[in-house]
Amino acid sequence: MNKLLSENINRAWSSLIIDEFQKNKITQFYLSPGMRNAPLIAAMVNAKNFNSKIKIVMCMDERAAGYRALGYAKSTGVPAVVVCTSGTAMANYMPSVIEAKKSNLPLIVLSADRPPELTFCDDNQTMDQTKFFGDYVQGEMNLGAPTLSISPLALTSSLSNLIHKSLFPQKGPVHFNCAFREPLEATIIPIPEDYLKLASDQVKYDGPCTRYMNLNTTPLQEDLVEIAQILKNSKTGLLVIGSLNPYDETQSVVDFIKLLNWPTYFDVSSSLKYSFNLTDNALPTFDHPEVQDALIKNPPQTVFHIGGRLTSKHYYTFLKQVPSINLITLSLNKEKEDPSHHTKMRINADIISTLKALIQIICLPLPEKKFDLNFEAFTLAKIQLIDDGPLAYPMVSKVIVDHIKDNSILYIGNSTVVRSFDAYFSYSNRKNITVATNRGVSGIEGFIASSCGFIDGVEKELYLVIGDVSFIHDLNSLYFLKDLKTSLKIILINNDGGGIFTLLPINKEQNVLDYITSPHGQTFKKAAELIGIDYIEVHERESLVPSFNKLQEKNRHCLMEIFIDNKINKDVYDQLRTIKL
Repeated sequence: MNKLLSENINRAWSSLIIDEFQKNKITQFYLSPGMRNAPLIAAMVNAKNFNSKIKIVMCMDERAAGYRALGYAKSTGVPAVVVCTSGTAMANYMPSVIEAKKSNLPLIVLSADRPPELTFCDDNQTMDQTKFFGDYVQGEMNLGAPTLSISPLALTSSLSNLIHKSLFPQKGPVHFNCAFREPLEATIIPIPEDYLKLASDQVKYDGPCTRYMNLNTTPLQEDLVEIAQILKNSKTGLLVIGSLNPYDETQSVVDFIKLLNWPTYFDVSSSLKYSFNLTDNALPTFDHPEVQDALIKNPPQTVFHIGGRLTSKHYYTFLKQVPSINLITLSLNKEKEDPSHHTKMRINADIISTLKALIQIICLPLPEKKFDLNFEAFTLAKIQLIDDGPLAYPMVSKVIVDHIKDNSILYIGNSTVVRSFDAYFSYSNRKNITVATNRGVSGIEGFIASSCGFIDGVEKELYLVIGDVSFIHDLNSLYFLKDLKTSLKIILINNDGGGIFTLLPINKEQNVLDYITSPHGQTFKKAAELIGIDYIEVHERESLVPSFNKLQEKNRHCLMEIFIDNKINKDVYDQLRTIKL
């Protein structure tokens, strides 16, 4: 018998909880220290002694832990468990819980709590932890303090159901709150033999308490036929590939693109943008004024949008200005996710299984549809301007995409960073790059932690491209690197503050802009020295390519800091907007 089962009721419940997680193949735990969660910690450590697949990652900061668990889910599709003590510790998970909810990523919050008699008398380190995450979790369970009146089967079957809610019908975060009375340590308080036997039998049981069969949801056959007919009968069309999960296979999406034979726009978060180029009948951008004007004057009859929301807000501006477009979206997301408010048909179903079914119905490639617009000269002119121009965001994103090794993993920060990568489209090159972003609510925090979590899942080196303000937000996550076995290569673009605001109309209000951009005057070489990682700095355009190649040659953690002048960067973007179609 597991010795913890017989120590006291707190240890018995904790052992049953951790046992149920591992029986559901959930073995990644991000643990933040505390005393109220000591029973859970003891159970995790004990389980790890018997199961080598269990990983316990120490995370001093709960916010960083939440984002590291988010990165793990993004790379695997499997939930990790974040474990914390009572009080504000749990509140620090809120940003990552919101991001998980908006990105349809599984995440399990396992919070320790004080019992009700302490919580509601303002005892130390207490707050009301029930329903704390509100609508941002897909399920919540709070059984109160461990008690003999709740059987081991009631506990484990309820936990099985909560795990299921994190995975089906769409993935997302859930919360299990555990209120422990003392003792929190291994004090022996005898448990009745009949209760111990039930608990022991449950631990010995081979498999989850309740096994759930998750189905791949697809539309009915008659609905699939209707969709196929719409696509076949559309005189003109545009296929849009939005955000896709990095852990999902993309071959079915590629097969469907080739079968449909429509002009296609790829969002950077689809991981397919760089697998295609302009010669593949693709739309290079939505963010150029002349491209928008041309599409508005001659819009496609049907837009088929596969996947999540796009990075470009100009795509939705385009849809709003042409409400006659027959907009069809395919995504397993029960939220509306329709910024243009013009979706005519919403297919809430699993993307891969639905596309496979449509491929079977359509069978043969459709006649090729092409744009009436010639993007060749336009795209080549943009590329030439970037190549001949000064060191700026467009050059950084182009150099990374053009020179990064095939099959690399690229984690892209928000703000100017993600827009810069989304705007670059090659004329003739193709690259197989896995791209991850945190675009659920587009926050700038947590990227270093998320990248570490992604590495936990795939055990491969990763390149993180991040802005300086975002880097400052997550500086404390650099301590993760000391135990991270696979190399994280951070490309930090330092333009001394929130440079994206200089590209927006607010840039004309200098007195306001100084506060919004928050210039800091910092460089980060000493941050690299503090944690003992390599450091490369880039000040000139001529050194960018050799420095990036040097970064790729390293087999250990490294920080490459690229210094960009905001005024020069703005001038480059202004010039790019003047290129004629």
